[in-house]
Amino acid sequence: MEPRKLERPKTKEEIVYERLKDLILQGGIPLNTFLSQRTLATKVDAAVITVRAALRQLENDGLVENVPHWGVRVPEETPGTVQDRYRLRRLFELEAAREVVRNREQIDPSDLLKIAAQCDGIDLDPEGDLYEFGELHYRLHMEIVDLAGSPLMSRMYERINLKKLFFWNALRTWKNSSTRHIGDHQALVEALFSSSEEEVVAMLEQHINRGLENELKMLKSQNT
Repeated sequence: MEPRKLERPKTKEEIVYERLKDLILQGGIPLNTFLSQRTLATKVDAAVITVRAALRQLENDGLVENVPHWGVRVPEETPGTVQDRYRLRRLFELEAAREVVRNREQIDPSDLLKIAAQCDGIDLDPEGDLYEFGELHYRLHMEIVDLAGSPLMSRMYERINLKKLFFWNALRTWKNSSTRHIGDHQALVEALFSSSEEEVVAMLEQHINRGLENELKMLKSQNT
């Protein structure tokens, strides 16, 4: 039996980052309202300098935007902005999948299969870790793009700020478990290394379109 690895204690910045992320995803910070770093520090009971460091990571995630002289706000997604992000996501991921299929004899699928198994293995019950699911889901699709072997494509994919959508999607999945397809990600990765290019593209496009449909459905329900 292998000895259990001790987890590294979280830093103050990591703790505050998680608190702020939780506030954002649970609606504890109003959308499109500018808040000072001091106000946010009060909300999470932390020093302003610690909040500032956490906000940099949240900006990288696309969850907040920092506007000089105005403050920090959580930008509201609209059906139009969501559709735009998914349109770009589709372009990058489908092309990346084609490249992976064409060169799969030279690619080791083990890491991708491991991430897919972890993604599908997270419980949907209230105790499940939605943030872990969001991170893993994003990592899985980012890894597919990386395997295409184009550094420029990978950089452009990161700049779309899809991590924001993956976090929101994870939260909405937890509220409506019927939208989750168990085993979906493992099946997708296995297809990448065994099925035809046409089958893989069709499968991935269905996967992406299902995510878009869920997002638009959830946005509509919030606005009615």
